[in-house]
Amino acid sequence: MIRPLALFALLIALPASASVTVTDDAGRTVTLPAPAQRIVSLAPSITDALFAAGAGPYVVGTTRYSDHPADAKHIAIIGDATMLDLERIVGLKPDVIVVWRSGTPAAQVEKLSRLGVPVFYAETTRLADVAAATRRFGRLAGTEAVADRDAAAFEAELGRLRTAYAGKPRLKVFYQIWDRPLMTIGHAQIIDDAITLCGGVNVFADLTQAAPTVTREAVLARDPDVILGGGDAGASLAEWRKTGFLAAVRHGNVVPLDAPTLALPSPSILPGVAELCRVIDEARKRAAH
Repeated sequence: MIRPLALFALLIALPASASVTVTDDAGRTVTLPAPAQRIVSLAPSITDALFAAGAGPYVVGTTRYSDHPADAKHIAIIGDATMLDLERIVGLKPDVIVVWRSGTPAAQVEKLSRLGVPVFYAETTRLADVAAATRRFGRLAGTEAVADRDAAAFEAELGRLRTAYAGKPRLKVFYQIWDRPLMTIGHAQIIDDAITLCGGVNVFADLTQAAPTVTREAVLARDPDVILGGGDAGASLAEWRKTGFLAAVRHGNVVPLDAPTLALPSPSILPGVAELCRVIDEARKRAAH
């Protein structure tokens, strides 16, 4: 007969050794013999999303520029979006490798698939999908309690923002990522969705790429009401102010945006979305005068 104390110990040990099955963003079923305790992340945004799901302590390798949250800066670097150190990845003995589906070159993914380590594809481009992605990462790492809590909080705050900016007059927005070459956001970038939530219209939403290159002439032709730029791009916005016939220039709506988490498809994006909405709302008021 199993004593009560021994039975209790057996029951609490079962979840740690039970297999987990999760469907990734490529529609593939990924099964692990146990929740992942050693995870390699192949994008800064994925690393942040894993932390938001409570799986941060299990991330043993990540790519360059993974600086959010702050603890991510202490994780071993195994390469970047174009070149991975496969030998180092193998040496980290990961239980799973989480791949940025559209941002990792196919040749690199092919090499990863030969390592014998399960590959999990992640690709979150819409705000409505962030909570579900957080919960998937929680299942992958066995941190469902944290993931469910953060996902629910995200859904509540996202709903509040949607309500606050629903029905506002819509403004045409050009979002500049870089100036040489001139790069913006297309429909496949989560910032496009954030602009829509805030009552804006991304003037290049018809482009399917996440970060397309465009011409100055194309921007002028679409005559945005607001021109925004985040990070280093904000410093290069001054050139637009020389073009006096643009609606954005006439209304003083060429604005640098201080929202460092806006491109992160995880619950961390919310402060960035809130700031984006605030800036667009201020631009809306100026355009009305």
